Amino acid sequence: MAIGRFRTDPAELTAAEQEVVAAQHAEGALVVGMGLGMVVSMALAPALIVVAPLVGGVGGYMVGGWYRRRRLRELGEAPGSEPE
Repeated sequence: MAIGRFRTDPAELTAAEQEVVAAQHAEGALVVGMGLGMVVSMALAPALIVVAPLVGGVGGYMVGGWYRRRRLRELGEAPGSEPE
């Protein structure tokens, strides 16, 4: 069952989708999460240096994706909605 429609052509995106996608919330949160994972593991336990950035990256990407969906709802656009 398809949840949404993946569009690679920027012309197919609505104005609200272009604004939110351009901000790259999920990708930015991924980088921040990996960085926090490295800093925390170096400060607390160097043995976690392999696991903590992965956990932080995945967690950051999930938080960023959640924020992107929330921002689209605030702007009145449902993810995967058809362009007008």
